Amino acid sequence: MRISRAIIKNYRNLKDVDVRLENLVTLIGENNSGKSNFLRALTLPLLTDENGLSKQLSWHDINNSCKNDFYQYLNKNREAIVNGRLELANFIPNIPEVAVSIELEPTRAEHYDLKDLLVEERDGGFIACIQYRYYVDKPEKLFERVRGLLTSTVDVHDIRMSLLPMELYTYSVIIPGKNTKVAYDILNRFRYVTLPVERDTFAANTDRLGSRALVDILQEKLASSAQGQIEQEYVRFFNTIKESGRLDEILNWQDYSGIPNAVQFFSRISILPNMPAMSSILNSIKLGYEEENLTYQGLGHRNLILMMVVLNSYMNKPHDLSLRLITVEEPEAHLCISNILLMASFFNILSKKNSYTQLVYSTHNAEFVNKIGLDKTVVIHNGEAYSLKEELNEEERDYLANNPNTDIIKILFSRRVIMVEGITEELLIKSYLQTKPELNEIKVLSFHKGFKKIINLWKKVNSNSGNKLGIVRDNDGQENARREHEILEDDQVMVRTTAKYTLEPEIVGAGDNYDLLRTKYGTAYGWTNMSRDELQKDWRTQKTDVILRICHDLVNGDLPTFAMPKHIQDVLNFMQQSDFGVRV
Repeated sequence: MRISRAIIKNYRNLKDVDVRLENLVTLIGENNSGKSNFLRALTLPLLTDENGLSKQLSWHDINNSCKNDFYQYLNKNREAIVNGRLELANFIPNIPEVAVSIELEPTRAEHYDLKDLLVEERDGGFIACIQYRYYVDKPEKLFERVRGLLTSTVDVHDIRMSLLPMELYTYSVIIPGKNTKVAYDILNRFRYVTLPVERDTFAANTDRLGSRALVDILQEKLASSAQGQIEQEYVRFFNTIKESGRLDEILNWQDYSGIPNAVQFFSRISILPNMPAMSSILNSIKLGYEEENLTYQGLGHRNLILMMVVLNSYMNKPHDLSLRLITVEEPEAHLCISNILLMASFFNILSKKNSYTQLVYSTHNAEFVNKIGLDKTVVIHNGEAYSLKEELNEEERDYLANNPNTDIIKILFSRRVIMVEGITEELLIKSYLQTKPELNEIKVLSFHKGFKKIINLWKKVNSNSGNKLGIVRDNDGQENARREHEILEDDQVMVRTTAKYTLEPEIVGAGDNYDLLRTKYGTAYGWTNMSRDELQKDWRTQKTDVILRICHDLVNGDLPTFAMPKHIQDVLNFMQQSDFGVRV
């Protein structure tokens, strides 16, 4: 079973989120976009007293926009509230509340155990649902409190927290549609565990996480025969102690005590085996790497090992467990590229081998996205969430996944991005940018098809952000495609297409490039006496060599008068403009 859909209303910066989830979910987004809030929100319907986390929220957990709407409502209706002309029924819908609903897809075998949670039949199976609500239990008390506070001349902004007192809020975990509370024994079928991003404490406190997890794994995985062998070795250990010294020899004062029966009495005192619990024996074990204690390893190495051990320990499913939700924040922290790939592969295998375990993690590293797949990726931006499985079809996702130059994180979250169709354009623009330090934030990515879908997705993620996207297209004669792309232009997106069929004529025709190319490369390529058309035609026969030479000389400052083709220069100029059309 897994959480197949999450609906989050007014939790922190997540005002209105409705997103589909897979068994393994990769969350990507900028810092402060809402990834950690999303992970926390998922747990609210699942928490029990055993989790050690409170379901009770605070004033700060309620979405700011939602609260501001409430305060504006009070300002607008202040007189009517104070004079008693506003009805309670009209007041109640404006009270801020938090709601987190999760849809679950139980297996057929789980239908009976979770029958109370089933809310609808869909696609040949049943959907179960749990909702967490944080709300004002007695709105009439809040109404009276608000009326009393608004009677004074004080500004609403100055008493915001008093107008939403947390003591009037409560929470409940219900079955939506039925509005009945979820029974504890049902809720107890779910488990939630998390690995926070601050994992440095692993080194200093392996007993808390590393060793405990290792003991859990060993207890679960050790065969009965192995446990029997451990007991045999313990008996042997005990016999060695017993043979090393008799108690009457250790407590050797009896011969000199003067008490007649002392010797006889102490000779009967014996050492008996006291086989401890298997967990007690295993607790003496610590994680290591080769022959060294794990605490002596580098931070990245111990994080990798400890995360794997801890996550493995969570895979042991109790017989009455339906779902174990595991969340991990930034698993790439402190890891080198090879260990990132190792961890990504581990996540993949983990999710495939454990149908009752759902792993949701946040990352800033594209390697996780590439390794695990775009169909399992959810984009978090400014409190909104988008599943790439829903936003892009299978062909488009496959193209992105198989394009070695595609970095979906850079595409969506860089402040300035230029996407080009060919390697020639990519090399030329990147080389030019190296000569312009003021343009170093511009990312250049090669992309060969599917611009329309990418532009639309980029707009969703970057609306009103001030970020800019430039598209440099080849003139391939497909006028309909060109018009479809150009119609998407706005103050954040620019699309430009070559006037000629290829890039070379554009370069030759820009500024004084024709004379510059003949002078600079005439001897090397035989261009000295060629016409424009001849030079362009000859260039095509040695295309790669020429562009590499030009790029090299650009970077070295040997082409100070080189002019970029107009369609590229237009995009570069656009990249340098702020939201108000001013160069930045």
